[in-house]
Amino acid sequence: MKRLIVLCVVCGLAGSLAQAATPLLISSDVPTTESATLTTLLQTQIYRYNTPPAYTLILTVPGSPKLDGIHKMDAVGNWLFSVEAANDLAGALAGADADPRDVIRFDTPAGTYSFFFCGGAAGVPSGVNVDAVYLDGGDAGSLIVSFDVPVTLGAFTFDPADLVRYNKLGPGCGGWVLAAANPDFDASAAGSGIPTSVNMLDAARVGALRIFSLDVPATIGPPVATYLPGQVVSWNGAAFAVYEPLAGWPLSSTVDGLSTVGNPGVVAATLLMAKTVFPQLDLSDVILSWSASCSEGGSDYGIYEGSIGTWYSHTAVDCSDGGAPLTEQITPSAGSRYYLVVPRNAQTEGSYGLRRNAGPVFIERPVGTAQCVAVQTLTPCP
Repeated sequence: MKRLIVLCVVCGLAGSLAQAATPLLISSDVPTTESATLTTLLQTQIYRYNTPPAYTLILTVPGSPKLDGIHKMDAVGNWLFSVEAANDLAGALAGADADPRDVIRFDTPAGTYSFFFCGGAAGVPSGVNVDAVYLDGGDAGSLIVSFDVPVTLGAFTFDPADLVRYNKLGPGCGGWVLAAANPDFDASAAGSGIPTSVNMLDAARVGALRIFSLDVPATIGPPVATYLPGQVVSWNGAAFAVYEPLAGWPLSSTVDGLSTVGNPGVVAATLLMAKTVFPQLDLSDVILSWSASCSEGGSDYGIYEGSIGTWYSHTAVDCSDGGAPLTEQITPSAGSRYYLVVPRNAQTEGSYGLRRNAGPVFIERPVGTAQCVAVQTLTPCP
């Protein structure tokens, strides 16, 4: 029987060969010189942390504000952040001040700063700081924040380690309203409870995990342990753990800002195949090429191979886009095969693309039987 190779054109998702905790994006509360690489971090800067230990400057915010929460959006070069004290960002907000209750958006390609969440319009009392900042569900998803002090908003009273969910229902930065189900994370009900004297400085999601940083040493469980500044902590719904200890981080500093690198996103329907030709070595190989993910968080790609006729049998065969970008040479297995390309980063995979379910209804393809990353995150394109 003649071998048939079919290419399934995809839009990206995720799975289970390896997962890493880094890279992470961080900022410090004060000028901080860590002892692993002797890098000095300033409180107005965002750094990329990776292992083996490396602290790399990514962004410096004008006006020298002390940054609180940070979040890397999926759109290329777009960020969210909050500030510790009122600051006009060296005039970047057209003469207005960023208030500690606000969340600011920075669009790097456009070079513009704008108000994303206006805390005063959303009912956050004066004198309250927005600490944690991240989006759940992509760039158009819900906004998750924490506050630095206990805050009563409507029927809810939030502690400093709680996470609060806002949904966008109106235009502009004042169009955010509290979600009906809150708190999004109840610190008092997580295991033995996080004391009200402990402040959650920033947080993010990695699949089902919540990861966060705390302002003081905190003894919590299960399992009972003391977590220190410089340790990124995780909660999986049943237990706490050290997600990543930042190498060389001094006890005198806190991790005020914490973010992942963004969601992996989706690869558009652009997958192409070509046979290898002389002088490329193996004439039985094929070359796959595709377009980049729609999300900046899709920094690498996994290739999945399945058997035609046994649909959704795909399994990971190559988990890194080595060599020329967005191109990979593959040796097909025996028989008739189909291929998917899935965007990923070190922490999570994106979409495997859509399949027809019934009539005009399309749903996500299932993850591979063996996956490049054990966690999958599905978000729409920014």
